[in-house]
Amino acid sequence: MDYIHNQWIYRRMLRTATLRSDRLRLRHLRLLDAVEAAGSLSRAAQQLGLSQPAATKILRELETVVGAALYERLPRGVRLTEAGHAVVERLRIGLMALDRALDQGLGDGRSVPRRRLSVGALPLATVDMLPQAVAQLRREGIDFDIEISEGTVPDMLAALRGRRIDCFIGRVDAATLRDPALRDLAATPLITEGLSFAASRRHPLARRRSVPLAELVAQAWVLAPLPSFTRVVVDQHFLDHGLSLPRPVVESLSFHTNLQIVGRSDLVTAAPFSAVAHYSRLGLVQSLRVDREPVATPLLFLAHRETMALSSLQRLAAALQAGVRTG
Repeated sequence: MDYIHNQWIYRRMLRTATLRSDRLRLRHLRLLDAVEAAGSLSRAAQQLGLSQPAATKILRELETVVGAALYERLPRGVRLTEAGHAVVERLRIGLMALDRALDQGLGDGRSVPRRRLSVGALPLATVDMLPQAVAQLRREGIDFDIEISEGTVPDMLAALRGRRIDCFIGRVDAATLRDPALRDLAATPLITEGLSFAASRRHPLARRRSVPLAELVAQAWVLAPLPSFTRVVVDQHFLDHGLSLPRPVVESLSFHTNLQIVGRSDLVTAAPFSAVAHYSRLGLVQSLRVDREPVATPLLFLAHRETMALSSLQRLAAALQAGVRTG
């Protein structure tokens, strides 16, 4: 019921703000955000260099536009109403987007600033998919810069929520996407990527036509640490087949590092299929023919729905999809 009510408030805010947008100023948005953070009208006003009467007047103007009371006074300080929380949640998104737009618009006074697209990605996406898409965009000619950040799924989703990146290429399960904080994300499937078990070409298991999953339990492993997606999938795979968990003697978040270690030692690992195939072509590792392979999971292109209006984001998404079709 709260979600439905908040959505009603948000739709009403959009409708009335569209009609009266000429009355809204940046100070309206900044002040409500500051009040929510400070819990005090006087402290919020002080932070923004306003007198308290001026701050009160600004909030009344915003309440007129929204058509609802946004805060209530307490014996000590103030707190936002339900409508206030619903409004500030959306206004904060707008403020973050505005701040990013202003940051990208700052030039050195001598040259015209270029647009910048900030892309978050799992290391998996940087093996083939993202490099191919960038190469495709370069061949077509692009008028924007690309900034790539790598990290874990939680870190990248937090950056996406905070508008520090424009999109994220990664693996996210359905339960995570049902989080209310992520409900405005658009998810586009790119490829289905599975995990492969790998060892050095000199490893005894590399010469076997088939390796029982149970036999892998006794091996010495290098694995990604918890709570990484890869480690969760590997542990769950062994548990689903009634087996003990593999014991890593080395833990590293980078599958590049893990495969390099495996290629020079007696350890085994699990890594994305495309990464194992890449290092196998280099002659460093051998994919193990395990009788029970982990289930493949989709790699998604995630972005806020309104952000998908950016032409640079649309072009990157198209280049990624084109690479998948021809790959």
